[in-house]
Amino acid sequence: MIKTLLRGIVATAVLTVGLVQQATANMPVFDASNFIRNTVTAAAAVKGEAYQDSNLIYQYQMMLNQLKQATNLNPAAMLAQVTSIKSDITDLTKYTNALNDLYGGLQSNAEYANKVQALITQSGKTPEQWFADQNTLLQNNDKTAKQLFQQGNDVISHVGTLAKRRQEIQDQLNMSPTMEATAQLTTHMLDIISSQNGDLISMTAAKQRSDAVKDSATVAD
Repeated sequence: MIKTLLRGIVATAVLTVGLVQQATANMPVFDASNFIRNTVTAAAAVKGEAYQDSNLIYQYQMMLNQLKQATNLNPAAMLAQVTSIKSDITDLTKYTNALNDLYGGLQSNAEYANKVQALITQSGKTPEQWFADQNTLLQNNDKTAKQLFQQGNDVISHVGTLAKRRQEIQDQLNMSPTMEATAQLTTHMLDIISSQNGDLISMTAAKQRSDAVKDSATVAD
């Protein structure tokens, strides 16, 4: 039931993002409500995966305790099983910790989007007008605009790093079909977040891109 519901949420999020992009001829548009909703949904998927894996770790620990209390078992066979279970617990614990870190990062991601939404609302302008103003302010080295951009860049970069770490650890796990299905849904939502985060930064990054081009030209000279 939970998987079915999550698939529905993912499908809705994908459709929403697609409609926004098509309606604007593939130009980035900041739809704050959808942005925040997608981020919260991704965080829920990550949290759900962490909860599932925590339960599995508990089951492994119970199995380990039962093995230690067992009698009349072949010592070599028991040692092999204990070693295997301990290895699984270590790997899953590392993965669960990465998921929990990512969950925290996504919460910060949503908080930043909420902050941007509040600033847009407070300005009384459309998102397009507000981002255009931010570009102008950045080009003029406005301190507040630069701090806001840097905050967003830091949050988004951190989420990207945490998502990459999750994927690297996941690639090393021997997952059951159930774990793999859950992980795929999480990955799908994280792909959506990565795309919309990229759009958000690109809408305020004109000054930074310009500086990067100038720096590259200076190095080349």
